[in-house]
Amino acid sequence: MNRKQKIVAAAAGVVVALGIGTAAISSHNSSPVQGNGQLEELHPLEMKKFMKEDGTGFIMYSFDDDTRDVYMHEVKKALKENEVDAKEIYSRDPLYDRSKSSSYYGVFQSSDTLAIYKNGEMKQQIDLDKYNPSTLEDELSHFIETSKELYFEE
Repeated sequence: MNRKQKIVAAAAGVVVALGIGTAAISSHNSSPVQGNGQLEELHPLEMKKFMKEDGTGFIMYSFDDDTRDVYMHEVKKALKENEVDAKEIYSRDPLYDRSKSSSYYGVFQSSDTLAIYKNGEMKQQIDLDKYNPSTLEDELSHFIETSKELYFEE
């Protein structure tokens, strides 16, 4: 190998090493639970597909018409504060088959809750009905923060 080939080989090695290092750092810092506070309502079959194909993230399961707007507002504030997104399934959606349980759609949490899933497995949930509206945002933020630490930080 002549001098020019050695220099080219060394340069190629440096480029490959930098690429591998950058990829390792990028994948270490990325988390499947991040975002800008969006709460995306999925129709039931969209939720079923998401849970089957990915199944990782925060899921809000809404049931009660009377409290849905309040809960959505508080959940969105907590999501934004913690820089994560979530998905919502609503039992009153016209496409929701009420003769089937929520598990048919891949959702294994209680109604009117926010839960964290990892690979389709529910890890924990917070019951939105359990808290006074004045304390709900703080409780949700704590739930989201601890869920991220427990299930998504190495």
